[in-house]
Amino acid sequence: MTVRDSCDVLIIGGGPAGLSTAMHLQRLAPDLQVRVLEKAHHPRPKLCGGGLTALAKQGLARLALPWPLPLPHVPVYTVHFRYSDDEVLLRNPEGVFAVVHRPEFDAYLAAEARRRDVRLEEGVAVQRLWPEGGGWRVETTQGVWHPRVIVAADGSRGTTRNWVISRRHHAVARLLEAVTPSDGALAQAETAIFDFSAVRQGLQGYLWTFPSQVDAAFHCNRGVYDARVARRAPKARLVPLLKAAFPDFPAPEGYPLHLFSPFQRLARPGMLLVGDAAGADPLFGEGIGPALAYGEIAAQSIVAAFRRRDFRFRDYRPRVLVSPLGRYLIRRWMAAWVGYRLARYPVPMRIIWSIAHGLAALSNYATARREQTHANSSHQ
Repeated sequence: MTVRDSCDVLIIGGGPAGLSTAMHLQRLAPDLQVRVLEKAHHPRPKLCGGGLTALAKQGLARLALPWPLPLPHVPVYTVHFRYSDDEVLLRNPEGVFAVVHRPEFDAYLAAEARRRDVRLEEGVAVQRLWPEGGGWRVETTQGVWHPRVIVAADGSRGTTRNWVISRRHHAVARLLEAVTPSDGALAQAETAIFDFSAVRQGLQGYLWTFPSQVDAAFHCNRGVYDARVARRAPKARLVPLLKAAFPDFPAPEGYPLHLFSPFQRLARPGMLLVGDAAGADPLFGEGIGPALAYGEIAAQSIVAAFRRRDFRFRDYRPRVLVSPLGRYLIRRWMAAWVGYRLARYPVPMRIIWSIAHGLAALSNYATARREQTHANSSHQ
């Protein structure tokens, strides 16, 4: 097998988490030899709702990437949260979130990484890896690498995280989705829908309807998210739920999503987890924003490790947990852990929904005050 050059950092996975890590390393420590391996070729197929929240926008800003992005996306200014016959509306004239088509978004990040001299090798799949000689031996379809540090950015379906994650804290959500052409009404309304009604049927999550653009044409992204935080509870039947909610729903595609837990390991000597390999938001399944944020924290930890010549990465998990990302994910984890366990019971769900009404009212009021303040400033 061909032996490739050794490198300081080998990033396995060329999605948002891996590319964010690489671009932050290029900024913080341009002398480090960094390689990114991606088994596919961009634009690659990728199932994802494609939501870019405020956290994702902050991550893009930290990478000095522009907003709005120079690729098709749909802004969402009004979000409908539904439960049975009740509805909570959340509005923000600056945008609650935006929806991108993941293959286009990931290809954009890859092109930007290359523009910044990140070494990205596509069409290279990892076959085996193990610790060797104070670093790692990584066998791929294009030869063998000997990196000092591995960044596991190969997502929920990747195997790299199996070197780190304990099954005790290995929560995996289930998702089914489909993207279909639409008349553009949802996109023109700039609206998204989260429907939690099926929690009464054992769903630990929601059904979603997002506007989307694919190749500059209007589409509709619909699916179901089942967090499975209560792993002993009976599993909801996802396909019948989809068919009941969307009678015209085509054959869905499914994928697992590894969820964040504040108790799980995020590193071992010579290896860090980022993105979905480290864990996505358990409440809504948000992955893009956390992935971009994980990348910066991982880069900081790697730079510190090379400076100290200590590659145990004992600081990485604490760095994540005390960061804005960590606080964000811990809040989401707590809400999911409590909310989805109680959601199948009518009385607790009504209490949760009353709290949601109050929080949305406060958010909408604060937004209205900001708009009024801005309008008054403009008239002066």
